[in-house]
Amino acid sequence: MTTRIRLRRMGSNKRPFFRVVVADQRSPRDGRFIENIGKYHPLDDPSVIEIDQDRALHWLRVGAQPSNQVRNLMNKIGIWDEFVKERPSAAASPAKERTSKPKLSKKAKQKAEAAASESEQAAVQETPQVEPEPEVSEPVVEETEVAAPEGATPEVAETEVAEADAAESVEAVADASAEEAPTSEPDRPPAAEPSGTDDA
Repeated sequence: MTTRIRLRRMGSNKRPFFRVVVADQRSPRDGRFIENIGKYHPLDDPSVIEIDQDRALHWLRVGAQPSNQVRNLMNKIGIWDEFVKERPSAAASPAKERTSKPKLSKKAKQKAEAAASESEQAAVQETPQVEPEPEVSEPVVEETEVAAPEGATPEVAETEVAEADAAESVEAVADASAEEAPTSEPDRPPAAEPSGTDDA
């Protein structure tokens, strides 16, 4: 059973207060809990934070994971610092935090895409057109390994070997198909296939 130390919302509409509870991770936010270890009243001025330090440390020691908000509350009153003194590894692994992504409106996205496409078109127009060189057929070499250039990485060498093997196999297939092609037979229409019904 994975236990969490989290807040349980109570109070009326628009007047919330929270209890700090230890609960099973699978139970709902305001559902069943194991133990009530404190309270948090955010609307009071100053806000009230009361957490039983002994019970909170006990649950942290046995492996209960605090939620981000409860961890912040424990930092404010010093419980989390006390726990980190006992287990330095707890400070090294904070809970995953949400990263805020900049939200753009549809118009802003369209403008950004238009600017990107215009810059790509300008780059294409500025680059000179390179004419492809005619391919010269080279004799087939029975070499299985291709020596890589001195500055090339092993990955580049592997891709060059694969390309050379592919080129050799294409040439071999072309040679084989040229040998198998019939030369003396005239072009005949294909014979009609017999139908599955017999009239006799």
